[in-house]
Amino acid sequence: MRLIITDVTEMHGGNYCVAGWDAVSQRMVRPLPNGNNWTAGLLQQHGISPGSKVDVAPTRQRYASTYPHKTEDTPVDPATMQRVPARAVNWLAASAPPSHATVSAAFGGHLIHTGVWDGARKGVHIAEATRICSLSAVAVSVDQVELFEDNYQGKRRLRAYLSDGDACYNLPIVASHLREAYRSGGVSGAEQALPARGLVHVRLGLARAWPGQPGKCSLMINGIYG
Repeated sequence: MRLIITDVTEMHGGNYCVAGWDAVSQRMVRPLPNGNNWTAGLLQQHGISPGSKVDVAPTRQRYASTYPHKTEDTPVDPATMQRVPARAVNWLAASAPPSHATVSAAFGGHLIHTGVWDGARKGVHIAEATRICSLSAVAVSVDQVELFEDNYQGKRRLRAYLSDGDACYNLPIVASHLREAYRSGGVSGAEQALPARGLVHVRLGLARAWPGQPGKCSLMINGIYG
C-alpha cells in the first residue's frame, strides 16, 4: 500500500496521528503502527511529514473502531515501511488528494454545530457512529483562513476562522507543522507557514469522541498547504 502523507497532527501525551491518500484504491487511510498512534521517534525514523510518500503493509490485526473513524483506520506493520522518493506534491492538481468546495460537502452534510459566535459556527462536530469519512479537505483562498489565538480558561491555543463561501467555522488547529510554528513565533509565526496568496488545500479531520465529550467527533484543521 503506497500512501501520500496528507495529515500529521498532534495528540495528547506526545503522540501523533498520521493519515495518507492511497491513490490506487482512491481512499484516505489512517495507518496505525501495530494498531497504535505514532510517536515522534517513529515519525523521524520513517521520514513522515506532509507530502512524503511511503510503502507499508496492512496487518490482519483486529482493531476495535467506531464510525466515522472506522472508515479509514488501518493497522499497519511498521517493520514493512519504506520511504519512497517523491517530488513535491501539488496539492491543487487533479492528481492530488481530493478536496471539496465547502466544509459541509466534505462530510456529506452531516456536520452539526452547537452555536454561532461573531458569525462563525462553533462546536462543530459529527455524531459518533455516523457512517461517513473522518478525513476530508476543502480548497479555498488563503484569504478565507484567519488564524488567531484563543485563550480559554487560561490556556492559549491556535485556532482559525475558515470561510468557504457557504459558512464560517471556528476550528481548532492540530496540524503539527502549524503548531510548531505557533510555539516558536506565535500567530504571526504560524501565518508565515501559510502560502502568501492563492488557493490552499485545507485538511480537515474529526477527533474521536471521548468521555469529556461523549458521542461527538469534533472537527479540526489537520493541515493547510499551497
